[in-house]
Amino acid sequence: MKLWIDAEVNRLTNIRASQNRQQGTPGPEGSTGKLAFAELNKKIYEFTMNLMGPEGMLYGSYEMKRPETAMGADTIHKAFLRSRANSIEGGTSEIMRNILGERVLGLPGDVRTDKELPWSEVPRS
Repeated sequence: MKLWIDAEVNRLTNIRASQNRQQGTPGPEGSTGKLAFAELNKKIYEFTMNLMGPEGMLYGSYEMKRPETAMGADTIHKAFLRSRANSIEGGTSEIMRNILGERVLGLPGDVRTDKELPWSEVPRS
């Protein structure tokens, strides 16, 4: 039930964000929606794998063959692995939290001594 409620809240937030964008007043809902979806998707597939019990540890085939589609999730196992990518692609969940903290909540950013330097002059270890 908790996962369903979280999914419904995320769906309704995305509808509100879409309506606000159409009226010309975009807000932070896009960033919060991306973060919430990535985390929710991971939780849903973790739950699904737990429901499968020991079978969740088995993979259909270990044969090395090229997939038909780039993001094919034709099995629960593949969907579980794919859900991990949602928290990385399009900005990691950690970066999204930083953006929301700094730009939406007004929290101070991380201390950076290289903030004013061009990328080519940033010291590297």
